[in-house]
Amino acid sequence: MRRAACRAHPLRMRCAGARRQHGAVAVVAVIWLSVAIAALGALDVGNVFFARRQLQRTADLAALAAVQMIGSTGGCATATTAAQQNAAANGFTAGGTTSINTTCGRWDTSKSTYFGTSGNPLNAVQVTTTQVVPYFFLGPSRNVSATATAFASNIDAFSLGTGIASINTQQSALLNAILGGLLKTSVSLSVGDTQSLATAHIKLQDLMVALGASTMQGLLGTTVSFQQLMVAMVTALQAGGDTINASILQKVAVAIPGGQNITIGDGGASSPGLLALGLANPNAAATATVNAFDALLVAAQIAQRSPDGTQGNAPVINVAAGLAGVAGISLQVIHPPVLAVGEGGTLPDGTYRTQARTAVINASVNLLPISLPTITVGGAPLLAVTLSALNTPLVVTVAAAPGSASLSSVDCESSKAATNATIQVTPGIASACVAGDASCTKPVNIVSLSAVILGVTIPVGTVGLNPIGPLQLAPGATTPLVFDGSSGSFDASKSANSNAIGSDGNVLTSQLLAALPGALQVAPLGIDLSAVLTPILSGVTGLLKPVLKPIFQLLDAVLVPTLSLLGVQVGTATVHNMSLTCGVSQLVN
Repeated sequence: MRRAACRAHPLRMRCAGARRQHGAVAVVAVIWLSVAIAALGALDVGNVFFARRQLQRTADLAALAAVQMIGSTGGCATATTAAQQNAAANGFTAGGTTSINTTCGRWDTSKSTYFGTSGNPLNAVQVTTTQVVPYFFLGPSRNVSATATAFASNIDAFSLGTGIASINTQQSALLNAILGGLLKTSVSLSVGDTQSLATAHIKLQDLMVALGASTMQGLLGTTVSFQQLMVAMVTALQAGGDTINASILQKVAVAIPGGQNITIGDGGASSPGLLALGLANPNAAATATVNAFDALLVAAQIAQRSPDGTQGNAPVINVAAGLAGVAGISLQVIHPPVLAVGEGGTLPDGTYRTQARTAVINASVNLLPISLPTITVGGAPLLAVTLSALNTPLVVTVAAAPGSASLSSVDCESSKAATNATIQVTPGIASACVAGDASCTKPVNIVSLSAVILGVTIPVGTVGLNPIGPLQLAPGATTPLVFDGSSGSFDASKSANSNAIGSDGNVLTSQLLAALPGALQVAPLGIDLSAVLTPILSGVTGLLKPVLKPIFQLLDAVLVPTLSLLGVQVGTATVHNMSLTCGVSQLVN
């Protein structure tokens, strides 16, 4: 009726306006309804984002707490408990509509997928928190989750054979002689200098900065001269506040004529370097420290190594020892030792991840001739017995398979005293030889017998020594050495017997004296009667042992510490644990 009335009314435009107003109200209503729905939806979406942020915060904190326990004896079980307790402390209680899941694994940047559950040691924890969040206006509830991965590397640094806890006067003299030979210059470090330097530590991050590298990978790939490395080590010590040892080390920062460059990262025996880094993430080693004394000796040997690892191409280093009874020492560095920095555990092929090795060195010690006093009978000189032409080099060679020290595990506990590192030590095989020359082919004229009758000297005969050796000083079984922080520091040295013979002090003496009867050469009037006089040689041996034992003991006193300074040991294997750093947890994903 109204529509018909409007058609009949002369003012039809007024009716059309009323219809347009009615449509506008509908549009406005639709707009406001949309705004209301959007506002209510925004509340739901905002609630989801808020819940996800809370879940992420919980996961982050739980992962950081858990990874701190991954390296303890409790392992993954303790880490899982730590994650749950941390989440609860931050107001997240699992159960009902919420849950927390912990996965222990290994973070390895050398793989395309950094986090995985295989490999050892475990160094990462991944925590996933989940919550059912209801939608108040937009529909049913939905599952919201957040994941965090935390990583921490427990790093130990150690060397095999090169560390000396207490340096005495003789060792200091040997060190000066050895360094002088290696560096082709005169070195004069006092006992106090060497003892102080043996306690100095260099942070790898400071060394990285001093050498101009931006990452640990860059540091490992850096190649410098010996002098440049020493200057960088001095700078690193200064950065750590150790100006005293920086000044001591500055004394040996010299250019070596003809010396080879030094690569910081070790490439194995064929391409030796200063550091063997056993880490999935090399940058984690930035806070680790190495001993300045060990690094000095290893670097000096790398600079004088054989380029191809063969004896023929190894330069002969003549050392004027300046020690009583010693004419000189000749050294050849076939393979230098290496310092190890890294994690425990094994690689996929079963080999240990972090290993230090001993040096492969030929060493000859030339002794000064010694004369026995004249034997008198009835107050008149009748028989003169002298040690003539005694020039007895002792050549000690460590075989191509050097000794090794492998980091099997690092246990980081809540206290320093309970934290420890276990290192498996396998000494290398050494062979010793006594002869009149370094090639172990010439006999030694020990005693020349002559009778003086009425002023006339009559040769009676000689007692000589055929070359002895090579005597194999075979290694014993692998020995575990445990280093902990019970003394307040992880900087310590420990030794293990490498064979059944005993310690350094009598290994060479015992073996050489045992081989003496079979090596004696008795030649009265120039006729070798050794074979004929075999039954009585034991008596001759009994007479000579008191004479030769001090000589062999002198070799023990000189050769053993000389080789120890160079990273080679005879009879024992000493590991110098330089530092142990329990990783600081960090979020990586």
